[in-house]
Amino acid sequence: MKILNAINYANQKLKEKGIKTYQLDTEILMSKVMKRKKEDILLNLEDEIKKEDYDYFIDLINQRLNMKPIAYLVGNKSFWKYDFKVTNDVLIPRPETELILEQVINFTKNKSNLNVLDIGVGSGCIILSILKEKKDFRGTGIDISKRTLKVCKLNSDNLGVSKRLKLFKSDVDNFQIGK
Repeated sequence: MKILNAINYANQKLKEKGIKTYQLDTEILMSKVMKRKKEDILLNLEDEIKKEDYDYFIDLINQRLNMKPIAYLVGNKSFWKYDFKVTNDVLIPRPETELILEQVINFTKNKSNLNVLDIGVGSGCIILSILKEKKDFRGTGIDISKRTLKVCKLNSDNLGVSKRLKLFKSDVDNFQIGK
């Protein structure tokens, strides 16, 4: 089967379901399956897709038809200037949250050597973006989920800020460090 045929089939299914971003979703999922950039996929629509890749693609499309967010299907989400790994264990970073980050960066533009606390750290998108922007800041992230902290740790390693970050499994009421 050609990539074009698989994309057209998926577009139709997602469109019938009422998913407004059906074309973009289909292209993103095909890019994931083929392990190629979206642009490369679109320039080579006549290429053949292997049966196992097609089956995987259809599985992803079926999950999308069940309204699973694209970020969970592809396993990452862009936030601020960076890419973050996301799993079902964390919330997907929201564009409006970037407004908070922008305010923090503006508020601290003349500050140095600050320690930042992120309660309910999730993927780490807020605190890790701050640490990327402010090279002399340190951060502490707390969350009640061990799996969430693993995702944040992976993101901190990927962004190269793990030496300036401490993570703790705790709820805010029981967190005692630095009070």
